[in-house]
Formats: sequence, structure tokens, C-alpha cells
Amino acid sequence: MMNRGITLEELLTDHEVATRKWMTWFASSPAALDVPCDIYNSGTVRGLLKHIFAVELRHSQRLLGLDVVAYEAIPVGSLDDLSAVHAQAMRNLRKFLSEANDATLHEIITLQTVSAGTLHASRRKLFVHILLHSMRHWAQLTTLLREAGFKTDWPKDFLFSEAMK
Repeated sequence: MMNRGITLEELLTDHEVATRKWMTWFASSPAALDVPCDIYNSGTVRGLLKHIFAVELRHSQRLLGLDVVAYEAIPVGSLDDLSAVHAQAMRNLRKFLSEANDATLHEIITLQTVSAGTLHASRRKLFVHILLHSMRHWAQLTTLLREAGFKTDWPKDFLFSEAMK
């Protein structure tokens, strides 16, 4: 039977491509990193990027059963620092997908979050959460930056995704 759903690999590829576009844009518009931002009490766009990438990293570590880095230990300084956090998270997520089977994906794990306390979720749900969490914040960021005079120049809807045709 044909797979009628979008695969986790397709969603991850779309996420990686979208984030790469953002990081290239920030490299050419560095002043945008210091735009005030009240999303998740981040203070600035730079702080929101830390939040996005910290969630990616910390949850990807949970998926792999690794020790989870403290939120406060994640660097927020330069765009390179932030990119490195995201890159490690993507390596973790790719590794998880390459090793996961159906039993792994459906295993319920317990996780301690910064904002919501102790939660229980399947590894599959946590994986999808990572991508949706980022996507939602990128959408908020698009509006915030446009209102601050920083317009991005590419379509962001999944329909335009390079992950699948």
C-alpha cells in the first residue's frame, strides 16, 4: 500500500531548508537579531532564536536518550553560536530517524520541560513537536520582523517546500 502521509524525513528536510534560508537572511541582515521581541520572554530576536534552537537541541537529545544540556548553558551570542546549536540538533534528529523503528517511535518517554513541567509523549510525537514548535515561532518572527521594517523575500508555506514535489 502506498504511504499517503508526509514522512518525518520530508518534514525534517523542509525544516532544515527553511532554517538555512533564515540563517542566510540573518547573516545579511544582522541588525534584525537585536529587534525587541516579547515572544517567550526572549527580549530580542536573537533570544527567540536561542529558544527555538534550544528546544530543537534539548528534545533531540531526549529522543536519543542523551543527557540534556541545561537551557542556560546554550550560547546566545553570535549567529555562528546559534547555528552550531541548530546544526547539532539536526545531526541528532537525522541520527534518531536513521536508527528508529516503529517500536522506538511509539515508545512513551517522560521529559522535564522548562515551561510545562513533566510531560509524557511518544518519541514520534516529540519529534513532530520539535518541527511544529519551530515552524510556529518562525511564523511569529516573520510578522514581528516585517512590522519592524525587516522584510524577508521567500515564500514560507509548506506548499513551496523543496522537501517534496
